[in-house]
Amino acid sequence: MFERLSNATLKINCGNSCGSGFHFINEELVITNHHVIENHLTNGDNVQAITEAGIVLNLSLVTYSDKNKFDFALLKIIGNIPNDRIILRPKVTDHIIRGTEICFSGYPHGIDDLLVHKAVVSGPFNEIGFYIDGSVNRGNSGGPIIDIIDGSVIGIITNYRFLKDSELNILSNKAVQLQKQCKAIAGQITVKFGGINFGEFAKLMSESLVLSNSAIQLNANTGIGIGYNINYVVEECKKLGYC
Repeated sequence: MFERLSNATLKINCGNSCGSGFHFINEELVITNHHVIENHLTNGDNVQAITEAGIVLNLSLVTYSDKNKFDFALLKIIGNIPNDRIILRPKVTDHIIRGTEICFSGYPHGIDDLLVHKAVVSGPFNEIGFYIDGSVNRGNSGGPIIDIIDGSVIGIITNYRFLKDSELNILSNKAVQLQKQCKAIAGQITVKFGGINFGEFAKLMSESLVLSNSAIQLNANTGIGIGYNINYVVEECKKLGYC
């Protein structure tokens, strides 16, 4: 089951954004999160999928949902598709039972190594998904969650539970603003006190804040992942005639 899932999973690159995705319903279609390919919508960046063997596949966007609602994107592969790819099929259900054994896969932190994990469903999430007790990190977004019994897709890894995330985002924005201001006045502040150049000191402090915030967010992991139910993707595929 683990190898089967790995052959269905892809790394998704879009500008400076990295995530995960998977083959769905037929060999041409790929599913990921809207937020993974958002740079395509805002900047026109190309979207590519990369297999574990390093084969690059170009993708075109078919449709997507609001990232603040169901947060999925449906893409289509352009060109030839490797023969070893596995197509995942959905299990449509209104209720994912707590305790359901699952597997999920993806590329955490945007690394080039595909990782497959085993977990269980821990409980419901906001009526559109469910919690899992798995090691979900940034970069796992868009990866498949399958029922370990029959291999069917029941959800998409969409987020992970990290308290104080909004506060860290505020800190990140302030640190970036401070860094920009320091760069703009670099060399203009030459005031020294006790041998310390305060212009250079402010620059180093802003850079340290940016790096510290980035390190915290990249490595923070509470062991609680969030998956969105695959039902919403299936509904959209039906409208488009894919199933």
